[in-house]
Amino acid sequence: MSRFAWVTFDCYGTLIDWDEGIRSFLRDLLNRKGVNADLDALHRRWEAIQFDLIQREYRPYKDILRLSLAETLKEFGIPHAPEDGDAFAASMPTWRPFPDVPPTLRELKRHARIAIISNTDNDILQESVKLMGVEFDALITAEDAKVYKPSPCIFEFALRRLNEAPERILHVAFGFKYDLAPAKQVGMTTCWLNRTGEPMPEGVEPDFVLTDFRQLPQLVTTP
Repeated sequence: MSRFAWVTFDCYGTLIDWDEGIRSFLRDLLNRKGVNADLDALHRRWEAIQFDLIQREYRPYKDILRLSLAETLKEFGIPHAPEDGDAFAASMPTWRPFPDVPPTLRELKRHARIAIISNTDNDILQESVKLMGVEFDALITAEDAKVYKPSPCIFEFALRRLNEAPERILHVAFGFKYDLAPAKQVGMTTCWLNRTGEPMPEGVEPDFVLTDFRQLPQLVTTP
């Protein structure tokens, strides 16, 4: 018996190895251009630009990827061509899930319905789900809601779609800024997936903390 009717997930960074996908793309891009640049700094700046763009008027995430890459490369003085942005958008559906994700999700499906709430386009998310090899009971995207996390509006949209009391939904995510704070704001139960052992940020207290994703089915089924 599960204590939750639904377990919802952030996708990129929680289920899909987002950081490795981005860094691999940027590394290959720099190599193709024959450019020496600080990969960590490039990654951090891209993240900040991307975060700023998603808080403006809604546009498809593929456009966000193109615009954020172009602005980042410009700031670093790196030559940019439109096909670079197209390649970035095309790479996202190929980013791989963490190895522990498929078996854990298969076990979890025995106890609760599962869904994704993601800052992406429907076609990108559908390809990522294929890589996980697990059927979700609902997929909710920024494309559907026409708004990106960390706006609580996408979580309110998810509550309407799932038709469940928020406290009966466990939202699992690695990110406080994008996910845990707004999910908590709308009344969802929250679980911080802290794969890398980071210190707890100030300001948001998740209901649960896991360092091992494989522990999730046990958490969900423990009274």
